[in-house]
Amino acid sequence: MLSRFGLSLDGLLTDNNAKLVKGSAIARAVIHHTLPGRALAAAIDPGNDAAVAPRAFLPALAALAAKTGTAELARRHNACPWATAGCSNACLVWAGHGGLSAAVATARGRRTLAMIAEPETYSRAILWAIARQWAKAAADGLPLAVRLRGTDDVAWHLRRFPASPLEAQTIRRRFGLVVDAGESVNVADALQAARAEGSVKLYEYSKAPTHGRTGLEAQRAAGFDVTASLAADRATAARDAFAAARAGFRIAIPIELGKADPLPARVAISYNGETMILQTVPGDETDHRWNDPAKVAVILRAKRSRGADPAVSGFILPNAPAVRLPDGLIQLLPN
Repeated sequence: MLSRFGLSLDGLLTDNNAKLVKGSAIARAVIHHTLPGRALAAAIDPGNDAAVAPRAFLPALAALAAKTGTAELARRHNACPWATAGCSNACLVWAGHGGLSAAVATARGRRTLAMIAEPETYSRAILWAIARQWAKAAADGLPLAVRLRGTDDVAWHLRRFPASPLEAQTIRRRFGLVVDAGESVNVADALQAARAEGSVKLYEYSKAPTHGRTGLEAQRAAGFDVTASLAADRATAARDAFAAARAGFRIAIPIELGKADPLPARVAISYNGETMILQTVPGDETDHRWNDPAKVAVILRAKRSRGADPAVSGFILPNAPAVRLPDGLIQLLPN
């Protein structure tokens, strides 16, 4: 499968992301980068003439989709089912190097094609990639922090695959990682022993609803540490934030803050006559959300997404004392 889509086991997970490196004293961290939302369909559309190359038609990816018979899957794929218009427009997949290089977007597209074409095999490959990274972390005496929803909102807790006893034995012999075998496991199931001892931390950001099969609570129950992402331009923004915080989740909030601007000390969210006040933590010092307290507001300084349309706004909060949400109010409090 890896050969078919021009991939390698070492290339499935990124370990040199600038934000991940900031927390290198806490854990070795890896992240899985794919194309978000409907970007895969756009990337193989010859009529897509977006202003920046990574958002535009990617001929090499279109050729690969045609060669592998995955073009129709690509056109149907939506990697971010809960994204709003503002979220899609300001997506961080096109920030930093990802916003400059069509080659980076093509590589992420190859991963996305493989993931949707052969989901069981791809999930097994991710397990092997995690095992390799775990061995490196163990050699440094650190836990391995794994974020699979790096640039999408795919329900990894529902992605099941077979892990045979022989495969588990082989992984343990090669890398030292104990894998729990089973006919139908997800990544968290397979890594149950490592999670229990604390040598693997599975963590995510998600815009999923709190309840339901794909929701935040289901993700947490499956073994993933989850931070809820505020979608300030969603019609139910305040209601969703209330529900997530009441269930004990952190709320990640992107704000238009300059490098020298101080972070708010607290965030107040008002909905339906009630106000909830959350203490804040800085979200840019490290990406290790699993190391943060529960039920806090994680403040993220907004990053530039190249090719974003200035007319599509509302997802990122302005740096203002009070901001009206579609169904409530959010206040940034200095103390």
